[in-house]
Amino acid sequence: MDASERLALATLCEELPELRAECARQSAARQALLARVESEAQARRPVLGLLAELLGTGPDGAVRALGTALPGSGPGQADEERFGCPDRACVRVAFTLPAGPAPRCRVTGEPMARS
Repeated sequence: MDASERLALATLCEELPELRAECARQSAARQALLARVESEAQARRPVLGLLAELLGTGPDGAVRALGTALPGSGPGQADEERFGCPDRACVRVAFTLPAGPAPRCRVTGEPMARS
């Protein structure tokens, strides 16, 4: 396996939990493509081309893009969450800490919607 494939495999291994979580929120086709990437990686076959397809980049940028191409797949951590009116009747916006309880509409009592 050449150096670029070894780097791709190392980066994939490091970021796989986040990539799985993000792809779980994506289309079935994207989930299937990630499953194929994982299968090829387990068999120790080249994955750069498949990663490039998954991340929408060229093979040269696949490793660099791995942590940044899909929202939520990078190493960063959210410092707040944003919520809006549950039925979009008003423009109120509320912020909370990540994984905290969703704020409620003060008029209807309904949980506000993530925005």
